[in-house]
Amino acid sequence: MAAMAVYAELKFRDGLKEKISVNVENNLSSLINGIQELNPNVSRLLSELVDVGYHTCAFQNVHEEEEDDSDESEPEHPENSEVQPPAKRSKT
Repeated sequence: MAAMAVYAELKFRDGLKEKISVNVENNLSSLINGIQELNPNVSRLLSELVDVGYHTCAFQNVHEEEEDDSDESEPEHPENSEVQPPAKRSKT
């Protein structure tokens, strides 16, 4: 009988692949146990990926805020613009 395995594969944006596999026997209880063993491993891998993405995003936001600080001397709205009331809605 050939060895059986349950596996998960994560493909990253850069094309790299991460494979996780668990050997199982040819019966339902072994398959269920294999999936239960695979689940925390996949969760750990995805959690690490989310953490890396979060830190990368936070790092980019810090640099964007630093770049935005130099624009604070310019007003957001032109000085000669007047605030207009909202347009009236027509009854239909």
